[in-house]
Amino acid sequence: MDKPIEYRCRIALESQESNVALVNFLKAKENLVLSERDKLFSALSAYWLPFAMRNAGCSDEELKQCAKNAVYRLKLHISYLVESFGLDLEDAVLQPATATKPIRPVIKTPKVELDLQPLTAPEASDHASQPDLEQLIHHEDDGTFEGLFN
Repeated sequence: MDKPIEYRCRIALESQESNVALVNFLKAKENLVLSERDKLFSALSAYWLPFAMRNAGCSDEELKQCAKNAVYRLKLHISYLVESFGLDLEDAVLQPATATKPIRPVIKTPKVELDLQPLTAPEASDHASQPDLEQLIHHEDDGTFEGLFN
């Protein structure tokens, strides 16, 4: 068996009602059919796996099969949404819904001011004595992050 790959993603969202509802749904333990990890990874792979496989240099045949599988999973989820919420499939697929309230964008450009200057050789050697980046990471936040996904 291959060694598992660990991937962590920390996301800070505005406390909008829809974001809170989504995070609570993903973290909910009542639905034991799908874990939080399964919900997230199945959505990510349906959307992005074919592109990831293309970046990984897979053959055209593999890419087409992967894309077909992704489309199939997305169609299944569309059917699940239509059935779960009593929608008409034609209306749900062909017409975009208008929001009752405007939805604000979640992604914001961070306000970070950096003064990046190239180092000269003597300055570079001065920086060699500084602690490595791992020591600058606040690992006390790891528990909070892990709590989001457990």
